Amino acid sequence: MRALPQRARFAYYARAVSSRLPALLAALALAGSLRASAQPSLAARLDALEAAAVDARAVGRVDAVRYLLATAERIAREHPDAAVSWRARALRYARALEGGADPFAAEGGAIVPRGYRSRLSDRLQGYAVYLPPGYDPSRRYPLYVALHGGSSNGLLFLGVVLGNNLDWESYDAHLYDEFTPRWTPDWIVVAPTGFGQVMWRWMGERDVLDVIADVQAHYAVDADRVVLGGLSNGGVGAYSIGTRHAWRFSAVQAMAGAPSWLQYLGRARPVERRSALRLSGLHLAESTFNTRFAYFHGRRDGGPMRPRYVEEYTAARARIPGLAAAGTWFDAGHDILYLVHRHGRVYPRLAELRRDASPREVRVVTADYRAARQHWLEVTRIRDYPRRARLLGRVGDDGGTVTLTTEGVDAFELRLADAPLVAGDVRLSVDGDTLYEGPRAPLGDVLSIVRRGPERDGPFAIAALEDRVREKRRGLSGPIDDAYFGPMVHVYGTANADHTAALRRAAERGAKGWPLWAWDLRQPVLADAEVDEAVMRSATLVLYGSPGDNGILERIAGALPLRVDAEGVHLGDAVYADAATRFIAPNPLAPQRYVIVQAGSTPELVRRANRLPEFLGDYVVMDAAGLAGPQGRTAGRRQPRAAGFFDDRWRLPGVSPTVSGHGAGPEQGAASGPSPAAGDGAEFDEAPSLPIPPAPPVPPAPARYVPGPAGQAERALLARIARAPNFRAEIAGARWRVDRRVAWRVQPTADCHAALREAGVPFRPRPAPPSAEVPSPVEILGPVGGVWFRMSHDAQPFVLSCAMAARLPDLARIAARLGVHGVEVLSAYRDTPPTSFHTGGLALDLSRFWTAEGWLDVATHFDATPSHRTCEDPRPTMRRARLLRALACGLWRSRRFSTVLTPNYNEGHRDHLHLDARPADPRLYLR
Repeated sequence: MRALPQRARFAYYARAVSSRLPALLAALALAGSLRASAQPSLAARLDALEAAAVDARAVGRVDAVRYLLATAERIAREHPDAAVSWRARALRYARALEGGADPFAAEGGAIVPRGYRSRLSDRLQGYAVYLPPGYDPSRRYPLYVALHGGSSNGLLFLGVVLGNNLDWESYDAHLYDEFTPRWTPDWIVVAPTGFGQVMWRWMGERDVLDVIADVQAHYAVDADRVVLGGLSNGGVGAYSIGTRHAWRFSAVQAMAGAPSWLQYLGRARPVERRSALRLSGLHLAESTFNTRFAYFHGRRDGGPMRPRYVEEYTAARARIPGLAAAGTWFDAGHDILYLVHRHGRVYPRLAELRRDASPREVRVVTADYRAARQHWLEVTRIRDYPRRARLLGRVGDDGGTVTLTTEGVDAFELRLADAPLVAGDVRLSVDGDTLYEGPRAPLGDVLSIVRRGPERDGPFAIAALEDRVREKRRGLSGPIDDAYFGPMVHVYGTANADHTAALRRAAERGAKGWPLWAWDLRQPVLADAEVDEAVMRSATLVLYGSPGDNGILERIAGALPLRVDAEGVHLGDAVYADAATRFIAPNPLAPQRYVIVQAGSTPELVRRANRLPEFLGDYVVMDAAGLAGPQGRTAGRRQPRAAGFFDDRWRLPGVSPTVSGHGAGPEQGAASGPSPAAGDGAEFDEAPSLPIPPAPPVPPAPARYVPGPAGQAERALLARIARAPNFRAEIAGARWRVDRRVAWRVQPTADCHAALREAGVPFRPRPAPPSAEVPSPVEILGPVGGVWFRMSHDAQPFVLSCAMAARLPDLARIAARLGVHGVEVLSAYRDTPPTSFHTGGLALDLSRFWTAEGWLDVATHFDATPSHRTCEDPRPTMRRARLLRALACGLWRSRRFSTVLTPNYNEGHRDHLHLDARPADPRLYLR
């Protein structure tokens, strides 16, 4: 540009400055306040308030103020005027908290931003809330949850919902404005942000449920009058969340949305469609049977939410018996919010709708463990996950007959406390078979019903759900996006200094969220050397690396179903060169958490794998050409080299395990297959170098079992075991010993409890489970002899018979001598199989042992012996294998356990040590 004369230049800059003077002054004022150290002072005051907080609600109020302060910082450049206002509000609210008041509850008649601490993000997560004028915390108010559309956030949308109509094109300028409600319903109205424009999937859905919980914790909400509504993108969310979690809502209003992600995606591959099915309101519509599900659309809507999608939805609902079609059409386009809300007059009518918390008939249709409950029924095992499962339940007019019907369900829970049952006898039937008939009281409040049989191909029975090793279940089911519902830590490899910077950048990008248009999601990023046991147990690890880069990935590679090395990505026998993969599996170092591996032939491919499509299965492999260009919701024309789902045991479908421990083949879908090798598999699949000796002569069984004085449970258990086949006698290479001194009888309950107290075993008595034969069951409540015990499945209590609990001090002493501080129990009491001493609470399966050096994992570290004579073959060369062998042999030599089974025993024991104690039986067995 041609240089201007000095006076002209002065006039030019003066005009430019004057036009931006208000914003500049606001920014200078904010900067001045920061220079004056006001913010550190306020942050310190908030820290002091949190330290003095007496309960979680008080901490939540402090976090809400912290959110205001953090937002003021973050928006200072783009929205300087709003930043000043947000900071002033934070100061005002902090003073109120210091004075002992709740500033948020005092804001009746106003729209107020607040935040909470989400487990999904390092940033405090925000939402907006409106309280009615004269809000009275002694009342219970109905709650309306409003899901925003595109280009909006919770605060702006709540302003629009309550009468501040804005042109959509101007939304960006008003995202953080203060809005005054033009309509003032006698409701609490809340608008989540949903992590931006992820369109209420995954972390967006989690945000909705977390916001509802936060509002219910801080305000007086009527739990039976909660309405979910959403417009446009929010309409998509209302169809999905309002169907998946219909039992939580008295009504749903889906406005101008697409009822199904399968419609919205258009062309999609089978794996993508199967993944999207889990979110499809159209395909899960029957779950809304007890909820007033209303949907609205404009006949002239020309956007991506097409009217024909809603016509398809109406037709689908009409095909479901008993499901009302509650659709309303307007002669309008896309913006129908005020037509539905009748300019604020809709609330009194919605207030009349109440949720039936205990309906007589319940229908559950689900393809996702995260959304498998409706009222008093919850599916806990889906056959061929993630295919749809269907569970119907009805309480008869007599109030005592419960009839249940299943499709694709292997296990479910019946919440008797929530069902409309009358006192007295109950009759339960499943798929036409009577399951139980008798008094209601012994069944408890929550009844677990499981399909029996080796592959769950038999009839249903009342039984605790056994968590089989590495079996897909809630929180460990896949696909990849299932991890988005929980905390994630992104871990880059540092083994190759030339690659570290690139891998760190890849991790930092992934930590902002893989779904398109995610806002405000910030997850931790760590180097592999910074990850410790606490991190592994607290979050999904996302491991970034090319071959040899990531130390954690190298440690667990042999226990994962896929691997990446210098040749490429291996799916069993198939190898894909110049490619990248992302896959999900249980973390071998923390089996109750996921690990996601994002790996490729080069660091550049690892970085580009952040562009993978949104809808994925359990694994996907793409080459360099497939990763070119921008990210899409689906792969489109970019053909993945391989994609699909692992089977229910986290194996590649339909493929036998190989010596390397990895399956083979790029087949899509899921199928049952043989059990996988544990660890790297070599010690289990290679032919033994020495011949296995034949089974030794089996000592004769006791002539008769003499029961102790513990009562009927013990006598029934011994009678059943006496008739059971002796599977131990059928395994070659075993070791038997007979010692009449080890035969024992079950003590009376009072005597056994006294012995536990004297031995320092922390416990409490437990009632015997229905139909169980457990002599004197107890629950272990803390460490024994300085060694802690925990169940692999955190939700399960550690329950066993008192007689077995009395042996824990011996187990702890043997473990402590080898440096073990903690024991992970895969299984204690369970009700299957009937030939097992687990059913009497007299057996333990121990999968991992915690030491100062980390986990001793039986599946990964136990070294099977060539002759399978556990305590007589040469010692292993690896330290962890030696410790596990010494532990197993120490338990055998203690003579406190009738049976010690190791991975030498059979396929089913490759990942744990089994111990049992058999009353009145002098035979000891090792294999």
